Amino acid sequence: MARSGRHGSGLLACGHEPFEVFAPARVDLAGGTLDLWPIYCLHPGSITVNAALRVGVRVRFVPGGATKGNILHTAPGTKPLTLTQADAAQHLTAAIGFNLVPDGGFALEVLDQPPVGSGLGASSAFAVALGRGCLALAGRRMAVPRFVVLLRDLEARVLGVPTGVQDYIPAIKGGVLAIHLEPGGERIERLAAGTDWIASRLVVLFSGITHASGMVNWDVYRARIEKAASVARALDAISAAASACRQALLAGDERLVGHAIAREWKARSTLAPSVTNPALAAILSAGIRAGALAGKACGAGGGGSVLFWTRPELCAAVAREAIAAAPPGAFEFARGLASRGALIRPGRATMSQPRE
Repeated sequence: MARSGRHGSGLLACGHEPFEVFAPARVDLAGGTLDLWPIYCLHPGSITVNAALRVGVRVRFVPGGATKGNILHTAPGTKPLTLTQADAAQHLTAAIGFNLVPDGGFALEVLDQPPVGSGLGASSAFAVALGRGCLALAGRRMAVPRFVVLLRDLEARVLGVPTGVQDYIPAIKGGVLAIHLEPGGERIERLAAGTDWIASRLVVLFSGITHASGMVNWDVYRARIEKAASVARALDAISAAASACRQALLAGDERLVGHAIAREWKARSTLAPSVTNPALAAILSAGIRAGALAGKACGAGGGGSVLFWTRPELCAAVAREAIAAAPPGAFEFARGLASRGALIRPGRATMSQPRE
């Protein structure tokens, strides 16, 4: 049975020794883009259905690893950056770090993250991991709704484009979620659909096709605000498909889940020319020919990652054939879903979980 409710009431983190934070990325089964304000206000009943992956962002905090007023940021393949308050408008680490820990004075090392432009909400998972760690350093509480809005607004400031909420919530809560996008705030429903049942039918691949999800979303956002009738119809169809996906997951109906995902992608493909391209279409077609019940690009589309919904015995064949049709650099992510959201690694420090 599904459990439903508003965001949990608080986040608390504590501990001042070096520690690691992991926040899961998400795969969106149906209903993406609807979470951008005010699009969901224009489509009453909008929901987004997504799930937290075992793939995500892992960072290490070192309190006192930088001088007061600075944050030392390091990531694989890049030079270390010493960030100050002046960098908060251009760098997400500075934006979130100095908001929650005004004096700075810590080092942040990015240990693991999905590829840039993966379409799995990796930048938002990074924001959640960073924010949870900063709360640990500051010993602060923050209500989950405020935490989500803070991260959303800071990320929008840095990126310079509208940002939604669907990426932060699975990174915080984990599990399989239906995010009901309602005036005044989101209502989060944790779907008791069985993470193992879903994971055994889900294949997620990095396509090897780079894209800029913010700009794809902006194309759609602008068209909807300018009252493009075709975009409004497509978003209505996406909303209906997301509702059908939720119902099918609750019923444990493999075929109907696939039908809903296929409907969602058919509608999404008409939102803007940048949503799909021949290389992406070739990958999706290869997976369908191998037996997948449905396939779609994750996130805004245009590249990044794709998902396939298939019978468990066909997962390996679907992944193999789709990767064979993809550009160099494509690979399958580790399978499995995360039942829990962002947390500090056991033995490093402690962090309370949001209350349902």
